[in-house]
Amino acid sequence: MELILEKGYDRITVQDIIDRADIGRSTFYAHYTDKDDLLLGNLEELAAAFEEHMERHFASRAEPNPVLAAFQHADRQRDLYKALAGKRGAEVMRAGLRRRIKEVMARRMPEFLPHRDGAVPVEVTMEFLLTSLLGLLVWWLDNDVPYTAEEMAEMYMRLIVPGVQAAYGI
Repeated sequence: MELILEKGYDRITVQDIIDRADIGRSTFYAHYTDKDDLLLGNLEELAAAFEEHMERHFASRAEPNPVLAAFQHADRQRDLYKALAGKRGAEVMRAGLRRRIKEVMARRMPEFLPHRDGAVPVEVTMEFLLTSLLGLLVWWLDNDVPYTAEEMAEMYMRLIVPGVQAAYGI
């Protein structure tokens, strides 16, 4: 993670990693297939912190706001996310975060969306919400956080709530 903050993910080589860790090349490859594999392992810690933040939001508020939790978490980890924002780093990061956010949403979203005949399937709604949220998070970070986390969450909700309500007859 230190190397990512120093050099940016795309410019890091396996040699940089083994030099910093003071390990041999064979030791590195005994545990990881490449630097993406190492990053995904380290992203688990970041994703676990994100998931914990979202779960606290669900548990502590009458109306939980996982969108605000996502923006607040990204804001607190801004330097790391920006360092990962190179082409390959962003792909790996998005895949890891996408999987974790999807896990949390799959556990929590069905309790908020009523099952009705003719309603959009929950998995379609979750994919729409996830894709739009990740896209907006990346845009927000790429543009040097022009709005607060609270403002971004509020704008996101204003954009998506009417459509979701209409899709579920709420």
